[in-house]
Amino acid sequence: MLLRKNGDINEVGDFMNCKILSFSLLFGLPLMASGTSLIVCEPQDKNGNTDSGIWPVPYLLNNKICFDMRIDSGNTCAGNGRTANWFSRGVIVTVDNESKGRNDTFFRVIKPVISDKEIKYIVEASRDGSSWFQISHVSIDRLSGNAIDWLIKEHGGTSYQCHL
Repeated sequence: MLLRKNGDINEVGDFMNCKILSFSLLFGLPLMASGTSLIVCEPQDKNGNTDSGIWPVPYLLNNKICFDMRIDSGNTCAGNGRTANWFSRGVIVTVDNESKGRNDTFFRVIKPVISDKEIKYIVEASRDGSSWFQISHVSIDRLSGNAIDWLIKEHGGTSYQCHL
């Protein structure tokens, strides 16, 4: 029983409000939680020269791999074995420590593998939409959390520890 500021007591209304809130939380939170899973990856070598995670930052949404970046058109999410294409304005791309400048850039991920055991994908970029170059090749073991990102022609790749 709640006493309101004006002194009224409303047992039925307060009970219904609590009941509605309880049902909303009971059924709403699991649905929201099951939708999006950010994949957080940290470099395994804390003393190395890698101070950031995998780029673009991946996440899972309804069994699709998606990428957390600003886009102007397209879709950053691709299902298992499917392709996604998107376009972003004013992206700075660096290849082999040489800046390609700030420019409009097309991105794509082609036929990623998304299973209970692993996530594998390659992200490619293009300035003109026809000539593509690889910017990231990622493999994540979902059981151990071990991941490798072969970022732009890198030999051996960078090791990460990831969790969802």
